[in-house]
Amino acid sequence: MSVFETLLAIDGEPRLLTAHLDRLRGGLNRLAVSNVEISEDGLRRAMRLLLEKNGLGRGMARIRLAVSFGAGPLNYIDSGAAWAWMTATPVDELPAGISVTTAPWRRDRENVLRGLKVGNYAEHLIAMDMARREGHGEMLFFNNDDELCEAAMANVFLIRSGSLLTPGLDSGCLAGVTRGLLIRLVAAHGIPCREKTLKRSDVSKCEGMFLTSSIRGPVRVSSYETRLFDKHPLFDTVRAIWLEEMAQGAE
Repeated sequence: MSVFETLLAIDGEPRLLTAHLDRLRGGLNRLAVSNVEISEDGLRRAMRLLLEKNGLGRGMARIRLAVSFGAGPLNYIDSGAAWAWMTATPVDELPAGISVTTAPWRRDRENVLRGLKVGNYAEHLIAMDMARREGHGEMLFFNNDDELCEAAMANVFLIRSGSLLTPGLDSGCLAGVTRGLLIRLVAAHGIPCREKTLKRSDVSKCEGMFLTSSIRGPVRVSSYETRLFDKHPLFDTVRAIWLEEMAQGAE
């Protein structure tokens, strides 16, 4: 029973820490946990020190911050026994494109854990391992209303007619930090982006697709099941916008 955040660090500095901690607090609130105090300044200092001690003061690194609710009574989540830990590891070389398939089971949009980034992560890991064994890098999930939801470890965007489309949060997808950032950034650059209900027909009609996560940012989908996607100039624009934001030291 835990909540966690995974965030990018560049040259020894965590990126988008405020947004990640806001989501962590939101998760604690949804679980009615009030015995955990989050100090952004303290965590930022701790992350800088951890990166330095792990030899990750230059380049890109992955920080994972987890809060477990400890060994308290099974019927009492907010027992005050919570504890936290962090890890910092190098970021693997980013892929130029990723092959995606469809998960053979659906996400339950009414699940009590929907939209929470919790340590109950077996479903995601099973999906990623299944994708790997089938020769793919990710899996797309549809929910029990047959609406596009998210990928196992990323949010999903479609490109169609010069616009971006992404599932709304009511699909059951995670409110990804990079997802939210990109929605704001592309709007500021005059690129149309809509959150809406997306069906399989929308996926089949799209001209391109990309996934977003905090570590990789936007990653182009090179193929979806048997369909191949050419590089789309709109994806290149979105990727460049994200890289510029990260280079500027987004807090």
